Amino acid sequence: MTKLILETISPIHIGNGSSYSNAEFLSIGNTIHRMDINKIYNLLNEKEREKFVDYLEDQQFKLDDFFRGKSLSIAESKLYSLERKGQTPRGEIREHIKTEMKGYLPGSSLKGAIKTVVMNAFMDKKKIEKIGEIFDNPDSKTRNKEIQKFIEDIFSSEGKQSSYSDFMRFVQISDFIPVSRLCVSEVRSLEVDDNINRWYWYQRGGKIVQSFLETIEVGEKLEGEIHFTYNYDVHHSLGLKGKADILNIEEIKYFIFNFSAEIIKHEISFSKKYNIDFLLDFYRKLKKLNSPESPVIKLGHGAGYLGTTIGLEIKKENHEVFEQVRRSLRGRSYEFEFPKTRRIAVEENVPMGWCKIL
Repeated sequence: MTKLILETISPIHIGNGSSYSNAEFLSIGNTIHRMDINKIYNLLNEKEREKFVDYLEDQQFKLDDFFRGKSLSIAESKLYSLERKGQTPRGEIREHIKTEMKGYLPGSSLKGAIKTVVMNAFMDKKKIEKIGEIFDNPDSKTRNKEIQKFIEDIFSSEGKQSSYSDFMRFVQISDFIPVSRLCVSEVRSLEVDDNINRWYWYQRGGKIVQSFLETIEVGEKLEGEIHFTYNYDVHHSLGLKGKADILNIEEIKYFIFNFSAEIIKHEISFSKKYNIDFLLDFYRKLKKLNSPESPVIKLGHGAGYLGTTIGLEIKKENHEVFEQVRRSLRGRSYEFEFPKTRRIAVEENVPMGWCKIL
């Protein structure tokens, strides 16, 4: 086992698929208390319980209003507390994944990001041309099957089932030790206008769209472990000789460094083009932090198309194939700039999801 420490450079959110509303939290000072509705109910007398149930049926109900003037114990009825980074959340707060009410970074999130990094490292001219051939097929179902097989062939030995011979199965990453406290961050979508080379916050109905997310805050050091189960005989029998050579932390870090360096380079160019000064400042600093021995990597909410696909490598090597892929993403593609949105934690004025492997 090799010890792994990740230091967060910007807020990280790994969602568990759930969210909660104003009816389920209290905002006191700079603290958000996530409350247990059943425990609150049990603290009330019979008359107050009836009122409380009626209030909960109102979509505009705020638990802050109900608690005002009452001597109810927060300590006895809360699930956990979070630091509020900015304004009091309006609407829902999306939950971060937890264990025993404590937020953590699952090892699967880092492993998935590493798999994307490795896939980019294995790209070459021939493979990208193959992607172009696949996307020539107008039938989306057939195309998706061929793409899946293309990915399996990268990580597996030809002719063997990917679940058995995928060399990433020989990489185990533990879940990281839970953090003591999560934060609530306001996140907005930054978009760009190619006509005037400027940026703006995404709006709906004339109002800026805001999301509120539970996040691991900046400056946290997350501790976990990575283990490579290398066995020459097993890997040779699976036809993984050569591919299995990357199963060491130094090689993985080098791949991550190169992948992140390309994203940073792209984001610096993007920021200059659309005059996004705060984003340009962030990525110039991130470029200095990124090194082969201690690379940076993007995880979770906000990782986006560039951080979770081979799109940037395709764009760099073959723009025609990139356009084929872009045009296939109906409803999510923009001719002048793809991708054109960025998820920004507005209190820190930084893009979501960046951390550094120490």
